[in-house]
Amino acid sequence: MSSDINSEETQKNTLANSIPIKSEKPIDLLEESKNDKNFEKWRKSLMCEKWRDDLTKNSAIVVFMLKNLEDAGCKPDKKHFKCLPCDNTRSGGFSPDHGIMLCQNRFYSKRHVEDTMVHEMIHLYDHCRFKVDWNSCYHHACSEVRAAALSGDCKWTREIKRGFFNFTKQHQACVKRRAILSVQKNASCSSPGVAEKAVNEVFESCFNDTRPFDEIY
Repeated sequence: MSSDINSEETQKNTLANSIPIKSEKPIDLLEESKNDKNFEKWRKSLMCEKWRDDLTKNSAIVVFMLKNLEDAGCKPDKKHFKCLPCDNTRSGGFSPDHGIMLCQNRFYSKRHVEDTMVHEMIHLYDHCRFKVDWNSCYHHACSEVRAAALSGDCKWTREIKRGFFNFTKQHQACVKRRAILSVQKNASCSSPGVAEKAVNEVFESCFNDTRPFDEIY
């Protein structure tokens, strides 16, 4: 009899364990995923802002550019460097109306942020010093050549990460390639061949114009 009772108890326990317990508040996996993404977005924004603030104080090249921008009539502060999420085609951007954008979700190191800040500050410098017409493919091409050449964007280590391993004139090839890609995004220069023509025609003079630096660092 005790054996029957134990068997019955076992069946009851098994049945109870097999019945799913209904939670008062069901787990929303979509909501959890959304929260995770929001947290990651917030974390990357904080990291971008931390690196930006540190570089504006302690990076020799960023401080140098800030000084020369002030001399050229533009004195940006950290509010002009906005950390924002971007698509996968860029790590930063410059707009005469909105300042410099730093793509918080695209950076893999503080040095990457530094190179991007300098790249965009070259555009700001050109805009203030030379009154660039950004609708002109030739003006835009010249600034892109200078920014790619002077910012560290085409350093050997960066090129290796992109999969380019040429030993002969790799820096010049990188500058030209990346300038063309940037000018192609300009609506005024998006027709086939227009960006390539503009970059090729201005390349020599603009590549050799290292202002405000004495030479390519």
